[in-house]
Amino acid sequence: MTEAEVIEAINHVRKYNTETNTIEVKTASMDFPKKCYDTFSSFSNKYGGIIIFGINEENGFKTEGVYDLNDLQKKISSLCSDSMEPAIRPDILPMEFEGKNILAVKIDEILQNKKPCYYIPKGLNKGSYTRVGDRDEVMTDYEIYALQSYNDHIFEDTRPTKRASIDDLNQEELTKYINKLKEEKPNFAKNDFDKCLKICGITDTNDEKVYPTLAGTMLFGEFPQTYYPQLFVACVVIPGIEIGDTGVLGERFIDNKRVEGTIEEMITGTMNFLTRNMKNSVIINSQGKRINRTEYPLEALREAVANALIHRDYSTQTENAYVSVYMYNDRIEIINPGALYGTNKLEKLGTATTMESRNPTIVRILEEKGDVIENRHSGIPTMIREMEKYGLPEPEFYEERDSFKVIFRNKTVVINEESDTQSGQQSGQQSGQQSGQQKSSITEYQNMVLEYCKEAKTAKEIKSYLQIKSRQYISTNIIKPLINSGKLDYTNKNSINARNQKYLTIKKD
Repeated sequence: MTEAEVIEAINHVRKYNTETNTIEVKTASMDFPKKCYDTFSSFSNKYGGIIIFGINEENGFKTEGVYDLNDLQKKISSLCSDSMEPAIRPDILPMEFEGKNILAVKIDEILQNKKPCYYIPKGLNKGSYTRVGDRDEVMTDYEIYALQSYNDHIFEDTRPTKRASIDDLNQEELTKYINKLKEEKPNFAKNDFDKCLKICGITDTNDEKVYPTLAGTMLFGEFPQTYYPQLFVACVVIPGIEIGDTGVLGERFIDNKRVEGTIEEMITGTMNFLTRNMKNSVIINSQGKRINRTEYPLEALREAVANALIHRDYSTQTENAYVSVYMYNDRIEIINPGALYGTNKLEKLGTATTMESRNPTIVRILEEKGDVIENRHSGIPTMIREMEKYGLPEPEFYEERDSFKVIFRNKTVVINEESDTQSGQQSGQQSGQQSGQQKSSITEYQNMVLEYCKEAKTAKEIKSYLQIKSRQYISTNIIKPLINSGKLDYTNKNSINARNQKYLTIKKD
């Protein structure tokens, strides 16, 4: 850490009038802050970051200096080494800034298998924190469990389904799968059928009894929801652009279905639901041939649905949560329980970087069957490629604290500076569902936002200012087009989906 890095961080929070997911400031003009262990924990568990002592956020990020550089360093070192588990090794830099002494502390993200870092006096469950935007929040039981199960190499897809027996599996499909493996693997073929099932992770022995594993049940079960009733896909078509919108007859849902069965059956059932509810058009290609084209590329959606079911968290912590598929007028959202697994990061998605698997047995069996997974790690590149072929925006990926979401949009928002019209306006706007949209055009709203955001504002503040009901509408039609056109920017670029994200108008030179 250098003085230049610290000054850059201070300038950043002053410019945008907010801390970020990697920058925290604390007053320390009178004494060591009573509460700063939460930030040490959250930075260690999330992205790492810089804590700057001697800057007052409440006073416009004014430099106030610290009470005693030597004593402050000693107390920080003591906190990190004696009160945090595992111990933190911070990079501490005392420096002079604007005529005052300040102290910068850089915290690195710890190794995944060492998490969570927690404040010992509060204990693991209450002393483990994570960074959410510019806040430090206590980790949920699920977040702690997810870290611990990763560290302990617990794979939930191999836990036994104790209420089931081998007779509850589809014997024909099992035989077909095992025979296929025996043809491909001579050494594997030397084992009898029951041993083969155990080697493959389809069954497990517990107290001398043989049970199907979760993987075996979800891939070969006659009806897996007998034992896991919540492991299904909830599919809903909403007549608008946000939950709560209603159709012309007041209906809240145009179609909804609970899709059940094995993972493969749920993929097929979900795709059937999506296909029957999406629009179709006829395209004349360059050879003059008529081609039927679906509203969204089916291959991209299939990859996303498969990923949601294959890579979701199947632990007891999320066993009562289901995969959700929402079809709106302007997009499809696919949400699965469980944040990204282990060392997997959003920025790694779709790259050549090796990704860790939460459910390796499910992945391996499906790869060996060859019907769902053909090339590992090709799913996201396929989604991106297929959306591009359709001339649609790239899929969007969002990691929440306990879930993962993929969004496919069916329109590209284009700003027309010369008129008050917009290509690709959402059908929610066309139906006049948003009262505010009847008063002004998209371009007028964008101009209002640019004027309003000369000082950084949150999406909630923008929503209130424009008096538009739908936050999703504002994001899709106003904020994102302005960002894409270089007129508006995020204040927290390290985490654009931060809960308290603010937006600032870019000043023209």
